[in-house]
Formats: sequence, structure tokens, C-alpha cells
Amino acid sequence: MIKGAFVVILDEENRALMLLRPPWISWGASQWAYPGGKIEKGETPEEAAVRETKEETSLDVFNMREIDAYGQPVKAYYTKDYVGDIRIDFEHDDWKWMTRDEMQSHPLAPGVLDIYNGILNNERS
Repeated sequence: MIKGAFVVILDEENRALMLLRPPWISWGASQWAYPGGKIEKGETPEEAAVRETKEETSLDVFNMREIDAYGQPVKAYYTKDYVGDIRIDFEHDDWKWMTRDEMQSHPLAPGVLDIYNGILNNERS
């Protein structure tokens, strides 16, 4: 059952926007993850992904494409189309645009690197 949704946001250099989850949070504590969260009643996964991204980062995202979530019980999307200035919410301790190499040197939530690699591989094909 799909319980959540997230968005991989890539900048013009194909760096992904990553958010550091705090140590007190239940899923992905002290790990870097993509913006996203639970689907609320009456919401589609895409609507949840847009809402959660706005709440967590203050960014508006659009032109999202659904992508493989690599076994995670969520709907996954990615986009390069966003507007706004990043301001994170209380559910996160930090944010950073990361390359693959940078991701590999940080503690990541489950599936983060596989999903990023899948996006880049599909962009090239």
C-alpha cells in the first residue's frame, strides 16, 4: 500500500535537493532524504508530493514525472521545474544540493542513491 510521496528536485547541474532529517523523527532519523511525506485523506500521491515539498522547502514544483521508487512503499516523482527560495521547516535540520559523489559521503535514507542513479540513467537514454 502506498503511504507517501516524494519529489527528487534536480538543479541545472543535476544536483539533487537533499534535506537532513533530525534525530528525533521516526523515519530516516539523522539521514538525508528527498522532500516528501504522507498522503492525506482525499489527496492523490502527486498532490501530496507537491504539498509536502512546499511545506518542507517553500518551493513550488511542477512538470513532475513519476519514477521508480526502487521498492519503497511510496510514489516517487522528479522534476527540474521549481520556483521559490529554499526555506526548510521544523522537520529538517539542514538542506544541500548534492551530486552523486556528495551523496555517497553522507548518511542517506533507504533508496536515495538508487533513485538518483535511476533518474540520471534515464535522462541519458
